[in-house]
Amino acid sequence: MVLTTAPAAIAGAWLQPHGQGLWIAQAVYYSSNRFYDTNGATQRQPRFSKYEFQPYVEYGATEWLTIGGSAYAQRVEQSGNGNVGLADPEIFARSELWRDGSARLSIQPLIKFASHFRDTTTPRGGSRSVDAELSLLYGRNLNIVSTNDYLDARVGYRLRGSNRSPEWRSDVAAGFNVMDGIQLVPSLHAVVATNLRDAATFSQNGDLDSTYLKAEMAALYHRDATQWLQASLCKSVAGIQSGDGYGVSLGYARRF
Repeated sequence: MVLTTAPAAIAGAWLQPHGQGLWIAQAVYYSSNRFYDTNGATQRQPRFSKYEFQPYVEYGATEWLTIGGSAYAQRVEQSGNGNVGLADPEIFARSELWRDGSARLSIQPLIKFASHFRDTTTPRGGSRSVDAELSLLYGRNLNIVSTNDYLDARVGYRLRGSNRSPEWRSDVAAGFNVMDGIQLVPSLHAVVATNLRDAATFSQNGDLDSTYLKAEMAALYHRDATQWLQASLCKSVAGIQSGDGYGVSLGYARRF
């Protein structure tokens, strides 16, 4: 399963200024020795580990259009076997539908391409399907701890190839400037498959139809207005045919 820190890393409903952009380099470690079965109960499995490097970029192509993409270079290990590859490369475009002084509503189509790994056998990361997704993103400035606080939410519908069931995907995050230059971002990430097929053998990859909920806490240190460091901890909360694990990440972001 892909593990990211999207709310902390990405601009959400906001567009990048024309001719400017944002790039992020992020390293992730994920581990799991349990999975959620078809009834949502946890079962033991041989420990699965994933080491991941994610480059991400988005750019203001025009005043009304932001484009971007990401990919996940991974090494995965389980039961003494290892595999390396490129998981779930994506491209997207974002355009604003509505705004007022403190809020934005945007639309974002996305295409996910097939993952490619050295070995076709498990363990393997990402999914081998080509997917298309359409999301609505809502962002709003808040004034709770500071005037720089925000709410960021997304709901999307993903059509999956390779005879996989469509998915509903959603994220919600809130950012709080707890002190000068330090920001905390709690978030929830959910995926709900529209048709959960029984699987005789669970496999730790993205090719199953699965449902899951993950909770995350990220901390950001802003060195200045254009660059920051971030760290996060993510933990599975519930699921069906999905891994029950945790992940940690470190990242560096810079506006250009």
